[in-house]
Amino acid sequence: MAGQLAVPRILWVALFISTLLYLVVIELTILEGEPSWQGLFLPLALAGVVTAGASLVAPRILLRQRTTKSTEEYSSTQVAGAYLISLILAMALAEAVAILGLILGILGAPVTVVMPFFVVTWILMLLRFPTQEKLDEFRA
Repeated sequence: MAGQLAVPRILWVALFISTLLYLVVIELTILEGEPSWQGLFLPLALAGVVTAGASLVAPRILLRQRTTKSTEEYSSTQVAGAYLISLILAMALAEAVAILGLILGILGAPVTVVMPFFVVTWILMLLRFPTQEKLDEFRA
């Protein structure tokens, strides 16, 4: 069973670290001209809220679709694969929130505007850290 969590955990760490690299990109970006982030803040913030919600809801929809069949119909490998798909979907949607913050940061938004996007991403990602209990949810 522990082997089934190795790939999800490696993927989780890689995606989490990518968000830290986005902060490095923002820090290394040299803004030429005046900051132009104000006009995009509200649309990107709204997109961030919707994307964060989707990160929470989409894996539950996948889990609900799996529970329509009896558990005997799925092998251990199929369960692990379904869990991995769910994790990838949730993590990609969570990372998208950080990417929206990255866009604002590149456009010159201050740290107080950018960091909430990253904090939300990290919370969503921490909620998805692969554990045996979460994998077992896909067995039930």
